[in-house]
Amino acid sequence: MKRVVLGNGVVGLSIAFGLLRRANASDEIVVVGPPQRPGSATLAAAAMLNSFAEIEHGGLDTDVDLFRFEMSHRATRLWPAFELALIDAAGDRLPHGCSSCQGCAGGGCFKSGTYVVNNNAADDLDDLNFDAILSALVDFNEQHSVISPKDIPHYKPHQRYRASRAVFIHNEGWFNPRLMLEKMEGALRRAPGVRFIDEGVDRFHHADGVISHVTLMSGKQVEGDQFVLATGATAWDVLDRSGLRDLMQRIFYGIGTSIEIRSQDNALSHVIRTPNRGLACGLYAAPYFQGPNEPNDHVLVGASNFIAPQLHAHGRLTSIEGLLNGAIKQINSKYYRADLIRVNVGARPNSQDTYPLLGQTSIGNLFAATGTKRDGFHLAPLISEVMAKMLHGDAVDEGYAFFAPSRKPLRTMTRDQAVAKAVRHQMSAAYQHGFSPATSRMPEQLEANMRDAVERLHDQIGAKDWGIPPEMLDMYRYGHAIP
Repeated sequence: MKRVVLGNGVVGLSIAFGLLRRANASDEIVVVGPPQRPGSATLAAAAMLNSFAEIEHGGLDTDVDLFRFEMSHRATRLWPAFELALIDAAGDRLPHGCSSCQGCAGGGCFKSGTYVVNNNAADDLDDLNFDAILSALVDFNEQHSVISPKDIPHYKPHQRYRASRAVFIHNEGWFNPRLMLEKMEGALRRAPGVRFIDEGVDRFHHADGVISHVTLMSGKQVEGDQFVLATGATAWDVLDRSGLRDLMQRIFYGIGTSIEIRSQDNALSHVIRTPNRGLACGLYAAPYFQGPNEPNDHVLVGASNFIAPQLHAHGRLTSIEGLLNGAIKQINSKYYRADLIRVNVGARPNSQDTYPLLGQTSIGNLFAATGTKRDGFHLAPLISEVMAKMLHGDAVDEGYAFFAPSRKPLRTMTRDQAVAKAVRHQMSAAYQHGFSPATSRMPEQLEANMRDAVERLHDQIGAKDWGIPPEMLDMYRYGHAIP
């Protein structure tokens, strides 16, 4: 059996590794993707394994959202064994930074422990989301400690932005995604049954209900028995060029910016982050391990977010300015003298309905794994396991039917719920980015204007009994998303 995995980011590599672990001597695995990984969400990530820290108010109210959370929670528990398997498979192909790696138990780039702080840098949506996190931690019996913010190591915010509450989530970890990506690739390149083709995919060729081959950007053709579309945010563009744009809903580019800094006197020991806020994942600072013999003084700060119909290769100044200010004011005021090492820009795969696309498409030998938003790295061990089962024809949890790639967009919110959420998140984003209203009815007037605009958009597209996901408003407004 020859299986062709299109995409060499974390999702593509994890699927290839899952197939490798089940491969017979006669099986062939081909991984296709340009080595530079342009627009890669992986390379801009902090690779935080946050399930509970990402919970939002009302975020577990539907069966779909609850199953997606259960996927995330399970992925966190799978990571330790998954990394040990990678270390064993990579052997002498481990990257230099991982040369003495012993997995999460031995330290290094993979550790556990996340501090979530409830500060007043945005609005009271933060309070609702923080309360939702605490409730879920109790409901799921997840190990955590409610602590005083002043007890958080290396947390030194500006006085006006200090937190009033904080919680330490013991088992939500992080790692350096660049090192982990090298580790995954090392494990695969060491295997005799795996072949890499270092270029991008142009289009599929299909006839009689099957994919016969793909054409690469160079014009080269690659045949196979099964194909996996795991190119991230470019997945729908590949289908569009193939005349298969109706095979699954559109995937958009969730443009995210992060910054890597070096602060020699204020190294982090754990992740410090806010709850989700303002249509994004909030503000975070994560340790950025460089190697066993390197100073532990690099920090990754993120992350901005906006949805676009095409790739943006460079970070917007407003995103970079927001991260710099957020790091200094909300995490550690000493960062004002930190060195700026790198600005990262990546495109998260964001489906039209904002849910993952995982599994077999309506073309029998074509599978898809995309639409994971900012959770692709976190879900890697789970995606590795589940997609390998699907490709081998094995049964998986019936909940994955929610995310069948050829489904119609899921509509999990009523119109009223979506309008209310959109207004709340837009107001949160406004306060987060410096909105300071006069002592008057200005906030209420602004909310009313926002509500009116969102209501009119729902009317324009005919959304009477369903709601637009708030982060997708502009894509519907400008005709990129089709009802």
